[in-house]
Amino acid sequence: MRDYSNMPVLDWQGPVSAKKALAQVHHAEPLIIQFAENISLAVDVTACGCRNGGRPGQHLDCEPYATLKALADLNDMPELVELADMAREAAQVVDIDRDSRRIIIHD
Repeated sequence: MRDYSNMPVLDWQGPVSAKKALAQVHHAEPLIIQFAENISLAVDVTACGCRNGGRPGQHLDCEPYATLKALADLNDMPELVELADMAREAAQVVDIDRDSRRIIIHD
């Protein structure tokens, strides 16, 4: 399993957080986005190209555009679509940790 301990964590607060996340991902820097409890991270992992993370609720190396677009649609968070484009351009992938309500964007 990947070590996330040295990655910056961004508590998602909406559009302001989106701008911060965009800046981080634009520079191809890793980022953990921590979501509130009311956010659903239940995406179709097959459609998002994820591989099993070894425990339920953990999915690794998901395709960034499909994953972030699905999360945007699922949670009515259009600002994630722009982040999806940026992550794809930066050749990043997305890990999902549903138990901790976070996603990790990294190379």
